[in-house]
Amino acid sequence: MSQSGQSGGAEAAVTRLVVFVQENHTIDNYFRGLAPYGARVASHWPLSPNPPKSDQPHDRRAYFHWLTTGHAVGRQFDTRAVLPYYLYLATTGAFFENHCSQLGGPSTPNHLVLIGGQSPTLRNPPRGTSPHWDMPSIFGQAEAHGVAWRAYSGASHYPVHFYTQLLASPNVVATERFVADAEAGDLPPLVYVWHPPSDDEHPPADVTRGMDVIWRCVDAVVRGGGWEQTVFMLTYDDWGGWDDHAFPPAVEYTRDNVQLSFGPRVPLIMFGAHVRAGIDDRWCSSASVPRTALQLLGLPPLGVARVDHDIGLADRVDPAVTVPPPPAFHARIRIPPAPTPPRKPHPPPPPPRAAPIPVPRVVLRDGSTLPPPFDVKLPQQPKPPPATGMRPTR
Repeated sequence: MSQSGQSGGAEAAVTRLVVFVQENHTIDNYFRGLAPYGARVASHWPLSPNPPKSDQPHDRRAYFHWLTTGHAVGRQFDTRAVLPYYLYLATTGAFFENHCSQLGGPSTPNHLVLIGGQSPTLRNPPRGTSPHWDMPSIFGQAEAHGVAWRAYSGASHYPVHFYTQLLASPNVVATERFVADAEAGDLPPLVYVWHPPSDDEHPPADVTRGMDVIWRCVDAVVRGGGWEQTVFMLTYDDWGGWDDHAFPPAVEYTRDNVQLSFGPRVPLIMFGAHVRAGIDDRWCSSASVPRTALQLLGLPPLGVARVDHDIGLADRVDPAVTVPPPPAFHARIRIPPAPTPPRKPHPPPPPPRAAPIPVPRVVLRDGSTLPPPFDVKLPQQPKPPPATGMRPTR
């Protein structure tokens, strides 16, 4: 696998990127079923019922508690039984076993990173409030350079409505439109899709129902003739308070010397007709998603260091590869057999940085900046975390 991050012939192979953003699960929580394939996953924790019993704390304080004690909800879903389509995608596409939420904490900050690489807040804004900031975004960059885009979201336009430039954009439409648009072959080159709470897998939602929603969406693209030219990315905003045995390296820290980046590992699967299959062990994060969009769509840098300096994932796209479409919606799923004997997982790669850096200021579109986010204060630590992260003794 090339680690250059260069897209090579990727732009010639594909003309569309579709990003599905679901909610609140870690790699260990979802993908114990990948252990026989050599993924670095826990595989013997107690099973979670489906639907899960409750939502658990997953804000920045809960993340700090997990970093310093190692304690979170250590349960897993039976991947093969309740998430078989996801297991199929993970074994026939590229599964990024060291993909992390960018920021250790809740949903909104990580959604903002998935769109534009940065967040002015470490909280979820209170319900009924809609602050917005004039930050760069992958959508604004696409529009400025003649690349059509569409964001499928709910009535509130979450999380796109946090961007001043995107307020009232006609390109933000109801999620319910996606299947019909895809079946009609009416999807632009850049597409992000957010689903409502009943379908986004956010606990206590039924995770199989969320999987079926994604399955139906992918099948709509296939039936609309879009499989050959589309790259799909399926990822999750944050960890949801579920445990993960692989503690992330430290890349950034806040003024109290508490690790902010990376957050816990969350699933990321990249798939499509020209995506090389396999378990990819590079460290990557939420910022890798907009970076990959820039690469695949031939867009210039965004002006946000987290995105522009990211290696990106476009090197997984290979015009010489041809992958057949996945099973049609609710057709029988034949998951590729695991190797015999089972592959051993790779050891984790070195941390992305030799030493973490203070969280940078937030860059606005006019070139001015906002202070680094620091609206959740935690116990002051004596010194910044090492590159290997704030790993507890367990």
